[in-house]
Amino acid sequence: MGREVSIGGLREFIRRSLDGSVMRELDFDVKLSRQLKLLTSEYSICFKPEEIVCDDATADSIWQAALRLLENVGIYNTDTNRVVLLGTEEVKAAAARTPKEFVVGEGKDAVTIRAWDHGSKVPPVILAQPARSFRHKGGVQAFVANMMDAYISDAGPLGELARQLRSELDGIPYMAETPGEMVWGRAVVRWKRAIAELLGKPGLYLGSAEMTSPPAILALYTEEGLLNRFNSHISVSLIPELKLNWNCLRLTYAAQAMGVYRSCSADPVVGGYCRNSGEAAVVAVATLLGSMVYAGDEKTVQLSTVDREGNRTARAPLQASSAARRSIERNLGIPMDGIQRISKNGLGTSLSLYELAALTLAQSGSGWAWSWRGYPCGPGPDGEYNVDLDWKFVTRISRGASGLSRKKTNELIVKLLQLYESQGADEGKPFAYYYDIKTLTPSGELVALYDRVEEELQRLGVPMG
Repeated sequence: MGREVSIGGLREFIRRSLDGSVMRELDFDVKLSRQLKLLTSEYSICFKPEEIVCDDATADSIWQAALRLLENVGIYNTDTNRVVLLGTEEVKAAAARTPKEFVVGEGKDAVTIRAWDHGSKVPPVILAQPARSFRHKGGVQAFVANMMDAYISDAGPLGELARQLRSELDGIPYMAETPGEMVWGRAVVRWKRAIAELLGKPGLYLGSAEMTSPPAILALYTEEGLLNRFNSHISVSLIPELKLNWNCLRLTYAAQAMGVYRSCSADPVVGGYCRNSGEAAVVAVATLLGSMVYAGDEKTVQLSTVDREGNRTARAPLQASSAARRSIERNLGIPMDGIQRISKNGLGTSLSLYELAALTLAQSGSGWAWSWRGYPCGPGPDGEYNVDLDWKFVTRISRGASGLSRKKTNELIVKLLQLYESQGADEGKPFAYYYDIKTLTPSGELVALYDRVEEELQRLGVPMG
């Protein structure tokens, strides 16, 4: 594909990673923690328990605090132990070059994603994936093996592919940072592409590579029929909290050279260096803005927050991610990707659907323009899975919630939180209990659960589209 690489911001990150102030990582963490406490106090950033989607003034204060954080604390390169400080004007200039709309997918499967304005009645674009989540307890290897086992004796194209993959993968374990990661990663993409073609959607957007190392990610772009600039993006995100290494910058350069969109994401932890949801919101915005400086012009934005238990649907993470989204929405006006759910309740439980409904409402009121990732419940006997009923569930709620007032959105989320936040975890049952593995047809029991919860949500006042 060979394209010229625009390395203005990237060059500065490389230079400052080599010339910036030397600092121990622990000292950087302490400075970050202290500055967060000072800035959130100075800008009066805090939330009431019933306020999940924040007001305009708070969103704007988070924006200003994030800019100050990058100027005062900067970003830490863990490979060189140096600090990259970023001036407010260069951050604003880089952020302003983020596209207000872009196209994902190709051919008849291409979709235009546009920025969302608060109060808009236009629902988010939801792009379901051609394969279920493989956040399986056994990892990528177990996921692919399960798929092959389901189709290995089939006479159709998936059976043929399953037998071919079984032969190619035999004896090669999936291990990060080894050639095995590359081999298994290509198997995952080939499987997704095969399903998309059988569905009559060969140009469907597939999102990001699920691999971790740069060689494994880039290997997915080396031949036709795998990932390309139209059906994917490459994550060039910072490491929590406000850190990066050379891998981030190497992937950025490679993605620009291939013309592949870069994905800037933030995922701070509430309860770590971020003591509360206000601090996490500031770090989330600062993380996105910092990565925008080196990512170049063709970039997308993803934002989430998580607590120390790995939960994204508890009150504090919902507040933090919603506030950060509102801050980006008001001050940049760019399309933001929805987040995947990692709930404490498993597949086939009403509690997991309450969590999913709360997350959907919080995103719908906070600048959610599109989503391509699944909404897996977890932890469950098998790990996390997303199912087709989840996509339908999210779509109906997001359509109904479009244009809903902030006050009403908060009222509904609080009602949902009261249903699940004080409950113990229900791990549910294995995926195979509810779905025919080969046809992926849901059981009557699972369909009845979704219907029953939808009726309950409507009684609570949650609109369905």
